[in-house]
Amino acid sequence: MATAVLSWLFYDSMIPVIFFLPLFFPFIRVVKLFIRDRMNDGMTEEFIHSLGSVSTSLAAGVSSENAFVAAAADMEKLYGKGSVMVKELSVINSNVAMGQRLSKALSDFAARWDVREISDFAVVFRVAEENGSNLSEVISSCAAIMEERRRTESEVKVMISGRRYEQRIMCLIPPGIIAYLKLSSENFIGVLYHNMLGICVMTAALIVFVLAIVLSEKMGDIKV
Repeated sequence: MATAVLSWLFYDSMIPVIFFLPLFFPFIRVVKLFIRDRMNDGMTEEFIHSLGSVSTSLAAGVSSENAFVAAAADMEKLYGKGSVMVKELSVINSNVAMGQRLSKALSDFAARWDVREISDFAVVFRVAEENGSNLSEVISSCAAIMEERRRTESEVKVMISGRRYEQRIMCLIPPGIIAYLKLSSENFIGVLYHNMLGICVMTAALIVFVLAIVLSEKMGDIKV
């Protein structure tokens, strides 16, 4: 649909749709990355909350293994049985129950998700466990640092959300202007279609338009 609209706007023909077809696969990849990032954001939030539950249990004298069991129950109350974090905690607890070390179960968990917070915590937990450190203090400190980083990212995103909305509106203006001219003054813009010079000009405009969208989205994707 999008390729057909672009072909009509920039070339006044459906033939370019054929040349746009190879872009379908990169587009699908971008969509998958977008979905993955949203899933990772949700997982990060749930993971940080689960660490808070684990830290509380450890401070009460519960073993680290049982602290993660308690965290699974707490996350189920908070997010429901369908929560991804609840399912991951169930996997971790099941593996530990079958004799796997908790540090190894956490490392496997980190390998399943491309989330910085989970990877960092798995490493910190393994080192703390090997060195006999106070796990309650270590986990509490990790949770506090991650929560602060998460809060900072959220504040930054709120600050730029208005600008991102304006940027997305601005991205609609160029094709909107072309569509308006095609519908209201076809003779005026018609010189840009069906000739080599016009095709080159509209192709350059399309490339600049796409690059502007990509760059603006990249600039708005801020990580702390």
